[in-house]
Amino acid sequence: MDKRMGRKTISARKSTVDVGLPTYSLEEALDFVVQVKRANNLKERTIEGYIQNMGYFNEWVAERYGDISIDGVTAAMLREYVLWCANDKEFYAGHPFKADYDKERKGLSPASVNVRIRVLKTFFNVLYDEDVINRNPVANLSLMRQDVDTVMPLTEDELRRFMKAPDQRQWAQWRDYIIMTLILDCGMRLGEVCALEKSEVDYVKKQIVLPAVKNKNRKSRILPLSTTTIRLLKQLSTETAEHFDTPYLFTTNYGQQLSEKTIQKSFDKYAEKAKLERSMSPHVLRHNFATMAAENGMSIFHLQKLMGHADIATTRKYVQISEGSLVDEHRKHSPLSRLRK
Repeated sequence: MDKRMGRKTISARKSTVDVGLPTYSLEEALDFVVQVKRANNLKERTIEGYIQNMGYFNEWVAERYGDISIDGVTAAMLREYVLWCANDKEFYAGHPFKADYDKERKGLSPASVNVRIRVLKTFFNVLYDEDVINRNPVANLSLMRQDVDTVMPLTEDELRRFMKAPDQRQWAQWRDYIIMTLILDCGMRLGEVCALEKSEVDYVKKQIVLPAVKNKNRKSRILPLSTTTIRLLKQLSTETAEHFDTPYLFTTNYGQQLSEKTIQKSFDKYAEKAKLERSMSPHVLRHNFATMAAENGMSIFHLQKLMGHADIATTRKYVQISEGSLVDEHRKHSPLSRLRK
């Protein structure tokens, strides 16, 4: 007896619409990208930046579009997000010290928006390359045009006033003074300062040897130091060892590794005390190092090596030649002055 008797059977096939496959949620897609980046041995700090910036995007999507899958993100949606970041995002929203900033200001700077765009492009490029998504919504997403880095270094008078601001009778402020001296002497990044270990300072050769793992470009870096700076570091190391057992050179006054936020807040306080009437950060001191070293005759190639830049174009952005220096150089080298002589 035919088992199909009385049953519905299928013979000729009629094609139906594409039923589609299950896809990732935004959070699952982020987990996937993070896994790929960790497999590529990216630095944990870089990965944390991806997580933080994609978190901002995911929150924005949830508020406006609800719970959508990664396939639901379109190029138009991304441009809408970019415009929102540039024009409507509440300035310093969620910042613990927001009361200290302009409450009415909205929108991020083009540089900050571009950080988020770069993360979006990396994120969706990985998903597209790994066949997680069938179309790439960032294929035509461009960075915002922005002005060239215009962080101006302190004048020599401002710099002297700023470095006199810490009360060196107080241990924490004396430590901050040493940080100022160190950055101005060799151009270290604040993150490198906070992570600096005692074993990385060579007091005999008067230099710091930063291992490749601590550098952005994955290359080890040697930072020569002046006698004044190396003596201060030795004194700090000795005094710290009397109170705390720690591998780090710079610590809090209770022995923990120093954070970047702690130093930034201190710099704000010293800038106010020095009556600078401008924003101040360790990054500005790094600009001071680059500009003053260049004006003193250091070649751009040596400066690039000291600052740990993979691209010399980045180094050029740090050098903001002062008006006084331009006048002096013009006086020395003007072709008309030579003819008159």
